[in-house]
Amino acid sequence: MSRAGPAPAPVAADSFSQAVPVRIAAAWGVGSFATTTMLNGVSLVLLYFLVRFVDMEPVVAGALLFGSKLVDAVTDPPLGLVSDRTRSRWGRRRPFLLGSAVFCGFSFALLFNVPMSLSGLQVHLFIAFGLLLYTLSYTAFQVPYMAMPAEMTDSWHERTRIMQWRVVFMTAGNMMGSSGAPLLVAMLGGERAAYGQMGVILGLVIAAAMLLTFLGTAGARQTPRPAVPSPLGLQLRWTLQNRPLLVLMASKIVVYSGISAFTAVMLFFFASVLKKGPAELGLFALVMAVSTILFTPLHHLGSRWIRKKTAYLWCFAGYALGLLSWLAATPDESLVLFVLRGAWLGFFNAGLFLYGNSMLIDTFAWDYQRTGVRREGFLSAAFSFVEKTALALGPLVIGTLLSAMGFDRSLPAGADQSPEAVRAMYLGFVWIPVAAQLSALVLLLAYRLEEEDLRDS
Repeated sequence: MSRAGPAPAPVAADSFSQAVPVRIAAAWGVGSFATTTMLNGVSLVLLYFLVRFVDMEPVVAGALLFGSKLVDAVTDPPLGLVSDRTRSRWGRRRPFLLGSAVFCGFSFALLFNVPMSLSGLQVHLFIAFGLLLYTLSYTAFQVPYMAMPAEMTDSWHERTRIMQWRVVFMTAGNMMGSSGAPLLVAMLGGERAAYGQMGVILGLVIAAAMLLTFLGTAGARQTPRPAVPSPLGLQLRWTLQNRPLLVLMASKIVVYSGISAFTAVMLFFFASVLKKGPAELGLFALVMAVSTILFTPLHHLGSRWIRKKTAYLWCFAGYALGLLSWLAATPDESLVLFVLRGAWLGFFNAGLFLYGNSMLIDTFAWDYQRTGVRREGFLSAAFSFVEKTALALGPLVIGTLLSAMGFDRSLPAGADQSPEAVRAMYLGFVWIPVAAQLSALVLLLAYRLEEEDLRDS
C-alpha cells in the first residue's frame, strides 16, 4: 500500500484485542449525554420557545440558529488543530473537556432566560450572543471529545464496544433534551418562566456530566502530539484523500439536514397535527429511548457477523419506513400503534448510532495508517464542521416554511392551523427526513473500508 506520509509506529500484536476499561469507556460515554441534551434541548425547544413566548418571527428565529451554526462550524478546524498540538499533564484532549463544561451549561441556561425588558433588536442581539457562546462552548468540548476513542484502542471491534456506551448515553441525552425539557416545562407551569427554570436545571446537568467525563477518563490511553506539526494545507490534502471519511461526510450532510428539520418541527407537529402535548411527546421519546438502549447490544453482536456497512444500510431503510408511518398517524390513533412506532424507530436508531460512530472512528484509524500522523482532533473537527453545517439548515428551512406557508403564531398551541401550514409541518417532519435517509443510503454504497484493510499495512 502506498502512503501519503511517514510510516506509523508498529502496532503491537495484541493491540487489536486490547480492551478499554469499562470505567473509562462508560465515563467517556457520559459526555454524549451532555452534548445530546445540549443539542436536542436547543434544536427541539428553542425555536418553539422563541416563536411562542418571545414572539419572534419563525424565519428570524430560524435565521439566528442557522447563523450561529455556521459560525460554530467555521471554528471547528482551528480547534481541532489546537487540540492535536496541545501538550499538558492531562494530555491533548482532556483540558478542553474541563474548560468548556461550565460555559456549556451557562450558555444553555442563558438562551431560555431572555429578559422581559428587552424588545425588538435587543432580543435579537441577546439571542445572537447566547447562541454564539453556546456554539463555541459546544465546539470546545465536542471536537476533542470525539477524537479520544481513536486514541484509546487500535481494535476494530473494541471501537464498536466503546460506541455502545456512547449510544446508551446519547440516547439518554436525546430523551432528556427532547422529552425531559418539555416535561420539565409542563411541570413548572408551562409559561415563559418555566422555560427559564428548565434552562437552568438542564444547564447544571450538562455541566456536571461534562465534568464527570473529564474526571472519569483519567488514565485513558492517549497518543502524544506530533513532534513537528503538519501544515494545514497538507492536512487538508490528506483529508481529501481519505475516501471513506468523505463518503461518511457526504451521507451525514443529508442525514443531519433531515434530522434537524424533523427535530425543529416536532413540537409544532405534535401540537397542531396530532393534538398531543408534552406528556405524549415524553412517552414517545421514552419508548424510543428504551428501545434504542435495549437493542444496542443486539446490534453490537450483529456487527461481529454482519459487515458494519451492510447493517448500517439496512438501518437507514428501516428508519425511513418508520418515518413514513407518520403519514397514517391521526389524533385518534391508538396508544398501541403510537408506542410501536417509537419501538420500531428505536430499534433502527440504535444501529444508526452504533454503526455510524464506529465507522467514523475506523476512518480515523485508516487515516493514521495512511499518513503515520495522529491527527484525530483535526479529523473530528472536519466531521463536526459538516455535521453542524447540515444541522444549521433545519431550523432555517422550518422557520422559512412556517412563515411562508401561513403559520399563525397567535393561535393557541393545539389550535388548527391552515392547510398550507400543516403541509409545511408534514414536509419537515416526514418528507424531508425520509428523502435524507434514502439519499444517505445511496451515498454509502460507495463506502469501502473493512477490518482487513486496517489490519494489513
